[in-house]
Order: sequence, then C-alpha cells, then structure tokens
Amino acid sequence: MSKKRPRAQPTVDTQLVELYDDLANENEGIRIKAAEAFSIKFSTANNNSSQQISEALRRLIRGLCSSRYAARLGFSVALTEFLFQHWGIPCSTTGNLQISQLIDVLVKQTEVTGKVAGQEERDHHIGRVFGARAFIQSGILLHDDVPANAWDRILDVIYEAAKNKPWLREMCGGILYEAAQMISEADHDPRFIRNLINKVVLFGLAKTPEGVAIWLKVQKHFPKVELPTGVWRDENPIHKKEKSELAKIMKETSIAERSDGENPEILQKGSWTPKLHFAWNVILAELDREIPAEGRKEKSKTVRFKDFWQVAVDEHLFASTSSVERKYWGFLLFQQWFGSASRLLLPALFSPRFVRCLTNQLASKERYLHVAAEKTVKSIMTRADLEPSVASIALRGLLANTSDQNLSFDILTKTKTVERLMVLGDDSSLRHFVPELCDKLVRPGVNDEKDATARRQITIDQLTFLLKSRQSSVKQDPHSSDSLGLTCHLLEVLATYSYFSMEKSHPNLADCPVPPMSERTQETLRSRLSTCLSFILTRNSSPAFFASHVVDVILRHEADERMHSILELKGTLGETIPNARTFLENIHNQALSESRDKPTLHAFELLYSLTILQLYNGDPDAVSILGELRSCYDLLVERRQTADQVGPEVFVEVLLSFISKPSQLFRRLAQQVFTTFTPMVQHDGLRSMIKVLETEENLSGQDEMFEDDTVRSMDSSSDDSAVGEVDMTNSNEVPSLSDADEDSHASSERNNGQIQSEDGDEEVAVFEAKLSHTMEAGESTDEDMNDEQMEALDETIASIFKERKKVVSKKKQKMDAKETIVNFKCRVLELLEIFIKQRHKEQLALDLLVPLLTVTRTTTSKIVSVKACNVMRSFSKLCKGQAVPRVEDRDATIRLLKEVHVEAMQKANANACSQASLLLVKVLVANGKESLDDIFDIYSKTQRSLLDPRLQNTPSVTVRVGIGEGKQSWTIQKKLLRYHSTFFAAALNGEFKEAITYTVELDEDDPQAFRLFVPWLYAGRFGVYSLRDGDQNILLDYSGSVPNFLCAVWALGVKLNCPAFQDHALLQLMVLYHKAYFQPDVLVDAYKLSPPGSKLRQFVVDKFLF
Repeated sequence: MSKKRPRAQPTVDTQLVELYDDLANENEGIRIKAAEAFSIKFSTANNNSSQQISEALRRLIRGLCSSRYAARLGFSVALTEFLFQHWGIPCSTTGNLQISQLIDVLVKQTEVTGKVAGQEERDHHIGRVFGARAFIQSGILLHDDVPANAWDRILDVIYEAAKNKPWLREMCGGILYEAAQMISEADHDPRFIRNLINKVVLFGLAKTPEGVAIWLKVQKHFPKVELPTGVWRDENPIHKKEKSELAKIMKETSIAERSDGENPEILQKGSWTPKLHFAWNVILAELDREIPAEGRKEKSKTVRFKDFWQVAVDEHLFASTSSVERKYWGFLLFQQWFGSASRLLLPALFSPRFVRCLTNQLASKERYLHVAAEKTVKSIMTRADLEPSVASIALRGLLANTSDQNLSFDILTKTKTVERLMVLGDDSSLRHFVPELCDKLVRPGVNDEKDATARRQITIDQLTFLLKSRQSSVKQDPHSSDSLGLTCHLLEVLATYSYFSMEKSHPNLADCPVPPMSERTQETLRSRLSTCLSFILTRNSSPAFFASHVVDVILRHEADERMHSILELKGTLGETIPNARTFLENIHNQALSESRDKPTLHAFELLYSLTILQLYNGDPDAVSILGELRSCYDLLVERRQTADQVGPEVFVEVLLSFISKPSQLFRRLAQQVFTTFTPMVQHDGLRSMIKVLETEENLSGQDEMFEDDTVRSMDSSSDDSAVGEVDMTNSNEVPSLSDADEDSHASSERNNGQIQSEDGDEEVAVFEAKLSHTMEAGESTDEDMNDEQMEALDETIASIFKERKKVVSKKKQKMDAKETIVNFKCRVLELLEIFIKQRHKEQLALDLLVPLLTVTRTTTSKIVSVKACNVMRSFSKLCKGQAVPRVEDRDATIRLLKEVHVEAMQKANANACSQASLLLVKVLVANGKESLDDIFDIYSKTQRSLLDPRLQNTPSVTVRVGIGEGKQSWTIQKKLLRYHSTFFAAALNGEFKEAITYTVELDEDDPQAFRLFVPWLYAGRFGVYSLRDGDQNILLDYSGSVPNFLCAVWALGVKLNCPAFQDHALLQLMVLYHKAYFQPDVLVDAYKLSPPGSKLRQFVVDKFLF
C-alpha cells in the first residue's frame, strides 16, 4: 500500500497580511503609514514578480468592496499609489498587463454574481466607484499613448453607476468634478474633457446637481471646448432665463414633481442627507465671480445672485409647504454662504421667507430646527465680529423682513440678536443704517394710530439702544468723528420729533410723519432722550457737548417757521428762551477759549443746557432755576476773587432742586456737577443737605420741603425706566444697595402697606358698617320701595363710596409723601458720599457724622438707613494712615464724640455708632495724646449710663474660666451678663444647663483676659497703665507682652459677642501703639486672631502696612 504524498503548505507573508489589516484601520494615521509601507514593498526596485503584482492588484480592488468605510479609504489610497508606481510612466506595462486589462480586473473583481444580500451588492458598487476614482487620480489614463477607449471605459463605469444607482450619483459627480479639475491643472489633451462633458449629456445627467457642477467647471476652465448644444440656453446653466429650471434641479425634485418630462429614467437620489450638495458651492462661486465692480453696472445674461437665491432657496427651500429637511438645507446654505460670500451678496440672503422661518424656529426650543436657527445666528455674529461693517447689513435684513412689524425681532425670538449686532457694528456703516430706522419712525407703514404707535415704540427703542451701544462699545472710540457724528445724529432725531411737529417735509430731516406722532409717542421720545443723555453722563467725558448740541437743535428748530413747537412761548417764556440761548453760547465760547476753568465752565454749560431742556418738558421751576444758575455763574466765575459764600450755597440749592425731580438724568447730572464743585462747598451748603436728612417722612415733611402744593412723587415707577428703559451701565453705587434695590424696596413698602395711617383700620370699619347698614335697610324694605326711595338709596350708597374714595386717596397721599422724602434723602446721601470721598481729610467732613447717625435712628425706611451706614463705612475706610483728618478745634471734636455716644444710647445703628466713635478717637489720638483722658471719661460714662439700676437685686451667675490649677471663678449678676453679651444671653436663657444651674464653664478661655472683662462690665473701662506697673498689676501670671495680651482680650470679646468690649480693647491697643514699640510677633498674633473685615485687622493693616 503506497503512502500519500503530504500536501505542501502555502507560504504566508505575515508582513503583507498585517499591511492589509492596517489599511482597514479606523485610525487615519495608521492607514497612511500602511499605504506607504505597501508602496515601498511593491516598488519597482524590489523586482516583484508579475504574479505578486497581479495578486496585489486583485487584493486591493477586493478591499475596496469592504463594508467598512475606513477600509475603502485605506485601500483606495494604496491602489492609487500602486497604479502610479507600475503604470504611471508612459508605455509602462508591468507584468505584461495593459491598462485595458487593469480595467477588466476592476470590473471583474467588483462584479456582483449570484444571489447576494442587498448590503453586499451595495458594497460592490461602491468598491467599483472607488476603484474608478483611484484609476483617475493615479493619472495613468491621461497619457497620450493610452488608448482612448480606456478613458471612456472608466467614464462609463462612473456614469453608469450614477445613472443606475441614484444614491451613488453625488459621489460619482464629485469624482468627475475632481477629474475635470485635475485635467485643467495638468493641461492634458482636450479630448479627455470633451468626452467627459459629452457623456454627461449622453447618460442624461446634464440636468442634475452633479451635471450642473461639472458643466460650470468645464465652462470656466475650458472655454475653447465646444459644449453640447440644446441643453441650456446659450450653453449656460446659470443663464437668467434658466433660473427656474436650475432651482428645480438644485431642489432635487423627484420625477413626479417635474413638469417638463425630461429624463424620466433619472430618479431622485435614494435618501435625504443632512450634508449640502457640493454643487451649491460651485454655483455660489460662479455667481460671486459674476458680480460687477462696485459702482459699475454691467449687462450680463447670467442670473443675478439675488434672483437665484429668491427662486432656488427662498421660494423652494423656505416655502411654507417645504419639509423640515429642505428648510434645514436652507439654513446650512445661509450659514455657509454668509460666512464666505462677497459682502455685496449678503443683503440678498435676508429674504422674507428666510427671516420668517428663522424667527419662527428661534422663538421656541420645541421647534425641530431651533438648533439650526441658533447656529445661523451664530454665523451672523461670527462674521459681524470679524467684519463690523457686515453688522449693518444683517440689521437691515432682519428688521426689514420681520413678519410682525408690531413686535421687534428680538421680542419675537426671545433673543438679543439685534442688540448684539448694534454693539458689533462700526460707526461708519451704522451711520448709513440710521436713516432707515428714521424712515420707519416717520413712516411706520400703517395708518392706524395704535399700530403706528406700537411700531414707532420699537423703532425708538432701537434708536436708543443704538446710541447706548455706541457709547459702551469697547471696539469704537466714542470721541472719533464717526462716533460723534452718529451720536449727534441720533440725539437730533430724538429731539426733533420730541418737541416739534411738521406740516411739510423738512429739507434737512426726514419727511413729515404719516400718520402724525401721537402724544404718547412724543412722550416716549422725550423720555428716551432723557435716558440717552443720562447714559452719556456716565459714559462720556464730554457730556456738556451733547447736551448743548440737543439744546442747539431745539433752539434752531424754534426759529424755523416750518417747525411747530409743542411749547407755547408766551410772556416770560418768549423772553427767557432767546436770553438763555445767548448766555449758553457765551459759556460755550468761554469754555473753548479758557483752560484754567474748563471743568467749571463745562459744568455750567451742562446744567444750563439741561435746564433749558427741562423748560421744554414743562417744568414750572425751570425759569427760576435758569436765573439762579446765572447768578451762581456771575459769583463763581465772572467775579471769583470777590465772591462771598452765597454762590456755593445757592448752587447747592439748585442741585437739590435737580435731584428732587423724578429723573435719572438729573440725578446723574447732579452727581457729576457736584463732583466738580465739591471743593467750593462750605458749612452752609452742607447744612442745606443735612436739612433734607432731618425732614420727617410724611405729608408735613413734604409740605415743609416743597413750597408748592404739587406732590413731587419720586417713585421709581415714574422714572425714565417706566417706559422701558434698557440700562446698560454697571452700577457703581453703594454695593449693598443698588438702584434696583431702591426701587424694589420702595415698591415693596407700597405693596405691603407698611405706610399706614393710625386710624386706617377705624375708617375701614366705619365704611363697612355704613355700607352694611344701608344694604340691610334696602333689603328689608325692597318690596315696598317706590322709585323715589330707590333713587335715594342709590344716592346714599354713592355718597358712602365717595367718602371711602377720599379715605383711600388720603392714604395714598401719605404713602407717596413718604416715598418722595425717602428717595430725596437717598439722593442727598449719594451727594454726601461724593463730598466725603474728596474732602474726608478736612474737619468739615466730621460735621456729617452726627447727622448720619441721626438719620439711621429716625428714618422709617430701611433703604435710607442702609445708605447712611454705607456712607459712614466709606468715611471710616478712607481715613487710613496719613489720611486722618487734621482738626484745629479739639474741643469741637470732643463734643462730636459725646454726641455720637448720645446717639448710641438712643438706639442708633450700633455698627455706624461704633465706626463713628472709633473714627473720632483715631482723629483725636492722631492730633495729640492730650485727649486720652477725655476719651476714657466719655466711654466710661456711656457704659455707666447703660447699666440698669435694678441689676443689684438680680440673681448672680458663677463663671469659671480656665482648666487645672489656673482655673478661676467669678460671681456676676445675670442681667449684667445678658445685657452686654449675646453669648451669655443665649446660654442663660431657656432650658439650657447653664440657665438652670446658674453656672457657666469657659474651659478654653484665658482667666487673665476674663479678669479685664469683669471690671469693664461694671465700670465700662480698664486702663493700659494698670497692665504695666503699680500695685494693680494684673499681669503677674501672664508671661507674654502687653500688646499680645490685648489682642487675646479682643479675641475674648469676639467669642462673647460683645462689640463694645472689643472696641475698648482695641482702643487700649491704639493707646499703647503711641506709647511703646510693637514687636513683629504682635502683627502675626493680631492677624491670626482677627477675621477678615474686622476692626482689629483693619487697624493692623492701617498702622503697619501703610
């Protein structure tokens, strides 16, 4: 029996297997390295056999048929390099394989045979297209000696796939488009491109997005190639008369939607993709190229970009009947084209249907395309940020095409798109945008007065925000010519339509308003003008220029017969206005010529301008204020050297009259002007402001403060913000209480009924009793009442309700009176804070301490108390190091300290009293040590006066301090402990162990420190001298230094929550500071013991770091 010959095992190239595996790797870098290694392995220098080359070719083509997308990419790159290496040189036939044979291999290896799954069939078709792409990219088909049928066969492979498999059409079109690009760059024989374009028509793909892109490519780069006729008008797909057909093609309509019946065998591609077709960018590039030079018109048969966008995108993709998918394409087109198109094309993108769709999708997060709409807005902002001139284009497009003109785009979309664009825009381009807004203000497009008022309100808000954005923009210089011109133009528009009406169009302004401006619109305009000037006051260094410009505009229009002022100039007014204009011109000219008094002159110019403006607003006091300002000007400027103190006093009174008005503009005006004139303010001027703080917060106080009978309600609801002011400023007021806090507090007091009359409840009870009695009488006799009795009953009920209305009206007057005085006091406190910041080193500033404490005690409003405390805190913080006020009258300062302690005993704000007391002590000690005894006496008397004489008959408490042998005990009266220390008050209250046993254990505290607390409880003092020498030395058991010990005493006061004891310990430390040298360890101990913001830490920082 013969033995079987063993079968030879085939040799496997493991390196080649790894390369094939790496070509299909998901990592792009690994795929590239594998393709390089494959090229090296099969390079012509390695003398590979024809069988190896044929097998490698077959394996690469088979790899293209993989279902893995990464494998197609990797094998496609390797195949392209492989073909170029072996057949890229003309007349090269590696392994005796001709190029036609290579195509046969491609077709055979990608052919679908037998019954296979649908996905496998798709993979083979895709692999064939990728293989054809590799043949084209390798360039082996574009040599002159290559048979012509080779190029045609590859084209047939691609075109057949595009025709028979619609889902491959875009890929095939991209390959052919790249082939045309490659032929144009390498300057190959025109026959290649001629065959390519002819087959587009032959296979019926000319009127597809892919065919349009290829046609335009050939038309642009091969002008000498004769294009097929009868397809497009003048052989131009973007001909103006082909725009409708082109729009249908780019919409990718199905055969059922086509009406021309052409190419019925060309089907719509299989499924929708969220990716834009590459043909859109080709068309955009061509239309962008066809734009004539700016300012020059050219006759062209090419469709205009605006018309193409209108038909292809706006009417087809953004139509109301379009699907969500097509609208999504529209948003993608806008994002892509807005970011790359020429600036001249951008206005066309904001078509009506697009803006409507964008508005609807932005309005709600529940919309399908809300995220796409947000990305669209982001693309607008991105380019506007890079090119500020684009912002005005976007503003025009969004505002002109908003679906509901009665509401702004930002309101409809709940975004701040328009506001952000106004901020991003530059002054030069926005100046061309303002006339369009003015035109919308003059001609809102409706005749109904209500609708016109609503639309004008939107436009006024946009003009106001535009002006604010120019003053706040960090990219623009507010003093540049463009910025000044834009701001002045906006102010001129607001001023013109605020105070004047026109019967005919004015040559220098917009047309006559149609319909005429309503009173509400003009009131809104005046309010916005005041808002803008108020904003300029806080943002611009030259507010007087803009204020005088507004007044100049008004006065010029006043002299124009074609303009009709809303103010009737009769009697005194007729003489006041011309005189005011002349005086204002004199101030302005003098400010331009002089340099020494420029701040003062600009302040007067600003005050005078805004007073004239207030005159046009109908303020009856404006005329008298103009006279007072002129008197102040004569005293303070014209005759400065001989002027007495009357000028500053009158000037303060004028500023007080300004801040008494319900206007943010005059509030900020007073603050800015007062900053300039603060160095001139003397005691009488301060007395005028203190008098306001002393006013009672009721009707009698209001009658005393304001001589006229008009109730000047300063409620925030009547302020400029009442008509929708958008405040862009960052408040720099007192941190603990902003303007919004004032408004909310005043409103809450009104809403909660905190200002109630004493007999309010009785009046309500009387009203209800009368009404009940009358109604019961009417019900009991209802059946027997005649008409006369019924009328009498009605009259009785009506009289009862009239009486009730009077009661309610009186109560409201009281509430309004309180709010008037409260807001007036707040604004005076703001002026006082300005005064303290500039003149805190002077003794005159100390005169404000007691009035500030008094107002914290007497006011019924928390807002006033908080503001007064903040002013006191600012005063205390400013007096550091060398900034302590220098006093000439020591006795007057001692009296001030006594008055502060009197206020403290009358339950004024404890923190404010403590700050004022320590400030005065700091001033006295800094100006001499002879005041120490007086200081000790004042503090001691205050402590004794606070002691209750009934303390002698109260239970005693045992306090044990320390541990071990050093533990000590004291017996102290319970009420005394609870009165001075909230720590003991809590421990000795309720059912706590200490409250039952009358014993308190302080194991962690120092007995030596507590030994100072005991005499302080009874005498209100302990002296620093008793700590150092003499028979009463209590430091025998303490080994540390006296300053360190006082720091420990202060820390004990923190634990016991006894601020007065803390202050006394700190006072002793201050005294010791002037008598002895402090070792560095005192700094460390004091800093560690004191929490941030405490008085001890502030003392350490003041004395040692400054």
